Amino acid sequence: MKKLLSLAATALVAMSANAAISDSDFANNDYIGEWGRLKVQGTHIVSEKGEQIQIKGWSSFGWQNNWGDCHSEGAIQQMKLWGANIYRGAMYVEEDGYNSNPSGFTQTTKNLIDLTAKYKMYYLCDWHILTPGGPLDQRYSKFRDYFKEISQYVKDKGYHHVLYEICNEPNNKDGADGSWGTIKNYANQVIPIIRANDPKAIVVVGTPQWDQRIDEAQNSPLSGYDNIMYSFHYYACSHKGLLSYYTNAVNVIPVFISEWGVANFDGGQRQGRNIDDNCKDGARALMNEAFANKTPWCCWSFGEKEEQASAVTSCGSMELSPSGQFVVQNFMGGCLDCKIKQSDCYVNECQHIPGILDLGLYDQNPDGVAEKEGGLTVVGAGEGVAYHEENTVADEQNDGSLCNGAYKWGGEGFNFRPDECVDASNCYGLTNTEGWHNLGYIEPLEWEQFTVEIEEPGYYTVEALVNPTTNQELSITSRTYGENLLVDLDASTPTEPALLPSISFSTNLKDQGNDNWKFWEWETAVNNLDDLEDINAGILFKEAGKQTIRVSWGAGGSKKETAAKGDFGPLNIKFKSAYTGEGYSELQSVKAAKADDVTIYPNPTSDVVYATGDVAKIEICNIAGCIVAKSASNSINIANLANGTYIAKVTLGNGAVATKTIIKK
Repeated sequence: MKKLLSLAATALVAMSANAAISDSDFANNDYIGEWGRLKVQGTHIVSEKGEQIQIKGWSSFGWQNNWGDCHSEGAIQQMKLWGANIYRGAMYVEEDGYNSNPSGFTQTTKNLIDLTAKYKMYYLCDWHILTPGGPLDQRYSKFRDYFKEISQYVKDKGYHHVLYEICNEPNNKDGADGSWGTIKNYANQVIPIIRANDPKAIVVVGTPQWDQRIDEAQNSPLSGYDNIMYSFHYYACSHKGLLSYYTNAVNVIPVFISEWGVANFDGGQRQGRNIDDNCKDGARALMNEAFANKTPWCCWSFGEKEEQASAVTSCGSMELSPSGQFVVQNFMGGCLDCKIKQSDCYVNECQHIPGILDLGLYDQNPDGVAEKEGGLTVVGAGEGVAYHEENTVADEQNDGSLCNGAYKWGGEGFNFRPDECVDASNCYGLTNTEGWHNLGYIEPLEWEQFTVEIEEPGYYTVEALVNPTTNQELSITSRTYGENLLVDLDASTPTEPALLPSISFSTNLKDQGNDNWKFWEWETAVNNLDDLEDINAGILFKEAGKQTIRVSWGAGGSKKETAAKGDFGPLNIKFKSAYTGEGYSELQSVKAAKADDVTIYPNPTSDVVYATGDVAKIEICNIAGCIVAKSASNSINIANLANGTYIAKVTLGNGAVATKTIIKK
């Protein structure tokens, strides 16, 4: 992946962690709104207003199957929470990448551009050549198509947050032509394609020998363009001898460190996840210079592969690896101890639509660990993240557990998802239901979440497997897009679907007493109004691909008494017709809290910190970002803390603000 030049080591300058600490509230920062369209001024990247800023974030690893990359919506949110304001999408061209599926990988790029826009971060669109290393090799000949389509997409969407890295790591391995002359020739072909649609965008140009020989660009930069930067790559365990290339160039040409890592040049595959003091010293040497010069950078990589460079140990749990923790704590500057709540497909196998949506296979919470008290389950691992269970029905409290009173049916042997609190049971008594699950004791306000793969945009019919006890009302929404998915199929047009707030399922099956669980039938939905008219209810998915949906339960069906009751089986969702209207609109974010929304006093203080405003909680963090005190009120006693500078983070109803506070006794 990376190659090492044999050069004398440069002197190391230790970096103070203080240089990387920011007192911003990372989760709610609107970087795009604050900085606007970025541009190059002299040798620096600046905001639209000309203010010097520092761009910092992570690079993806690779979007190919089984490469261990994390690029879900939750991953974007998490990296921002840890301090990132840019995400580099490494679009491999060979290595089972773009050339194996141009339309698919182009769509992945568009999706990530949309996601970074949604979370108000910048996006570096990388064309990841590697083997072969010549940017004009015929295997990379589709660069014109790719950059034309992406820049056109950016133009059509009105985006201003996309930067372009046109050739990752040119090199001369195995006779490839990655010389600076060839790179310049290539750049003169691709830059006009981008500028035709996105004329003010920053373009990052690769440099020879795996983006190490930035001196060649320094000696002979491109001419005739503005907003051009040059890439430099650095791996802390093995590249300290290359640092002088960067320090010599950074005051002459605009430099973007588009890849660096606390790893060996090959990602540290043979070292596992361990990093030693040599690696840490190498990282500090680079970052000391990068922060001093406000050089933009992306750390390699936001992935889970078993190697030094990976930021996390799992894309599901988002547990930081040793190098990931080192980067966040010392350089990224975000909330080290904060993690978003997320769910993902049960046992990593997403259900597909069209098809049967098994309600027992709701999402799992990768972060969830079931707590135990006296050997009994206290709280289900997914409560509040993958599902919500009310559990007030007396019959649910007969299994002797402390799982919110839930009766954990668990199917055969009561061993299906035993550490969770959802009343899921196997379906019995109906041919071809083997392996499906139904829900029991459903109450209003309960919900389940499912991460699913939508095969095709369109209108879908929906049926439910019900038994004589069933009387349920439900809504179905997209958590990914914040949209209601239910429509009246008879009233819908391709562009203006008639939305339904909820639908109901009931049945006229004869009551079989204690044997009701043996009798099931497929039933279509009725409306949820009192006129009892049947309605041709369905679901509209405006986009294909992976998204998270939520099924929420209401007061009860319309054909019987209003109280919700009974069992409810899986949903059968069938494709009906194509959808040709507009796609989902972006979610509107809640207005973030501003610094002047709150006053923290006294400052300095010796014992108590007070905060004004609609305060939900106060957290005191040390300069390394670790929480050392917290309070769920508008004051906090910090008399036990040592003298020094801390960060007081105050959470309000519309976000959070943070400011430095000094303890002086």
